[in-house]
Amino acid sequence: MNSAAEKIGLFLPQGLHDQMLTTARTHYTRRNPRGCVRGVYERALGQLADNLDAGVAVTFRATRGVKDRVSVRISGRLCARVRRHLETQNLKLTDFACAACHRFLASHKGS
Repeated sequence: MNSAAEKIGLFLPQGLHDQMLTTARTHYTRRNPRGCVRGVYERALGQLADNLDAGVAVTFRATRGVKDRVSVRISGRLCARVRRHLETQNLKLTDFACAACHRFLASHKGS
């Protein structure tokens, strides 16, 4: 059973969301495009949370410049995990999401 979805607001560097959408379209095929977008963000955020849980050292770089406002829905359980990491790492959601997206996109380049 899936946990209820929660809507989160992100401020991502200009073009990063478009890259995530392109990856969602090319790697994930579902009837519902929203499901693909949700899936790609859940995978990105989940993978970063998994790495942090495993003790992997992650560098969170500052995000400067023009940003796009993006709203996505993710599972309530994942949202709680992300918020826990925000507290323990003393991070903002934007920094966490940017790191997750960059790592996710880097892992999908060339595939």
